Amino acid sequence: MLKLLKIEWNKIYYYKATRIFTFIYFLILILIGVILAFIKPTIGGVKLDIAKLGMFNFPEIWQNITYLVAIAKIFIAVIIITNITNEYSNRTLKQNLIDGLSKKEFLTSKILTNVVFASFSTLFVFLICLVLGSVFSTSEGAMWKGIEYVGAYFLKLNLFFSICIFLAILLRKSAFAFLGLIVLWMGEAVISLCEFLIKAWMNKGFENVDPNGFFLSHYLPLNTSSKLIEIPSLEVSGFVLGGSIFNFTPVKWEFCMVAILYSVLFLFLSYYLLKKRDL
Repeated sequence: MLKLLKIEWNKIYYYKATRIFTFIYFLILILIGVILAFIKPTIGGVKLDIAKLGMFNFPEIWQNITYLVAIAKIFIAVIIITNITNEYSNRTLKQNLIDGLSKKEFLTSKILTNVVFASFSTLFVFLICLVLGSVFSTSEGAMWKGIEYVGAYFLKLNLFFSICIFLAILLRKSAFAFLGLIVLWMGEAVISLCEFLIKAWMNKGFENVDPNGFFLSHYLPLNTSSKLIEIPSLEVSGFVLGGSIFNFTPVKWEFCMVAILYSVLFLFLSYYLLKKRDL
């Protein structure tokens, strides 16, 4: 395991673009925590203090921060896809196999790298939530309630990274892999829209469709990733009463299970492609 990680570390460290994107990614995580604490926008002549609006209250902070920082995962996606597609374009994969590295070990090295990235990211997010919550939280709620969102964040990253590995191995070119990611996202959006329209037609009106009801399209890969950590719900009455405007919603565990299954599936498909293809 350490040997495989060392091989990957050398590939990542000596590739300048990878170092830059890694630095940008972790810098963004830190900046999100620092900047959010001092954001005080003025709306309609009223100066709003995000901290006083409950952004950093326990347990809401676990959901709020993990939702925001998850957007930055695209920077790690660039690293993953570029790292794998470079193996094909530079023929280092073929050379590694000639030197005795098996296809299983090659894929394992990529998976371990992803787990390391996801682990460090999760640790960063955990510390950001803990520090901001300890400093700014005004609630009397339990500090550790809602910490399961940190675990959901880890699953979210690993699912997304597994998809990136699969697309990179499937398409072999960085541009095609990113295009494939966009096509997958757009395809799921179209399927979701079609399902909503069908439900509206069956229920005789858009107003009769429950947006919180069961949708099969919610269980598509990228949609599952989104459902792991949903956008925090807001309650305007909290602002009027001078309290928190954020509502805590528990993690939906069914999406955690589906995320694990999808992660395993995409990694299995990646190995299948590696095993069956000629390099």
